[in-house]
Amino acid sequence: MDSANSSPIRNQKYAILAEIKRSDGLSVGELAERMNLSYMGVKQHCNALEKEGFLSTQRRAKRVGRPEKLYILTEKANEFFPQKGTPFALGLLEAVDEVYGSLAADRILHRLYSRHIEALRSRVSASALAERARQLARAREEEGYMSRYEPGGAPHGQVLEFHSPVQAILDRFPRTREFERALFERLLAARVERNEDRTGGGFKVAFLLYDSEDREPVETAGGLDASTEAPERKGVSPAIEQVPPLAAENDC
Repeated sequence: MDSANSSPIRNQKYAILAEIKRSDGLSVGELAERMNLSYMGVKQHCNALEKEGFLSTQRRAKRVGRPEKLYILTEKANEFFPQKGTPFALGLLEAVDEVYGSLAADRILHRLYSRHIEALRSRVSASALAERARQLARAREEEGYMSRYEPGGAPHGQVLEFHSPVQAILDRFPRTREFERALFERLLAARVERNEDRTGGGFKVAFLLYDSEDREPVETAGGLDASTEAPERKGVSPAIEQVPPLAAENDC
């Protein structure tokens, strides 16, 4: 972005990009309303961002009148939403895959997600499923997933995410998606369906929440009791538990 811009202007432009990223495209009026800014101020920023190559436009039909212009992000805008540590981590996993095979990479990812579940337990410990989902969305938001909980969209709501700091790893090692879904199931004590949408060059994942636990989560010093968690629950994925040990795991 233009280095000559003052910091407040840069911040407003980034805020516009972030707001659009959390949507399927927004008009100037919608942006102005969401951000509590003037229509003309937002329009000027959007025009500048379009000229700089960070935004493009598409048309959305209206019930009455002419279609309205929506702003959407271009691929160039991805530089403002980076992959968190992914190049090194991806290279490491690829090296493990080359030397020890794909099962070894799965074992490493399995261990990382298992540890992350334990790290999040104390933060996702509410008794109600909706509140647990809000807690998890807040934690994921801090991790860069642009996450929020919405009560609609499934029997028990959904967690929407508009960015993945580990998208390159998701693409290179597809089973990571199942580990990610299992993380939601274990922490939320509910059956979760993961739907990923990349239409129009965007990125959105919806974690749909279905049947909740028949019992209240068990509290321990570390959060939810791992011994009573999801693998044995009816309808809840045991993916985190399903990676078999390496045949020569101790021969490295």
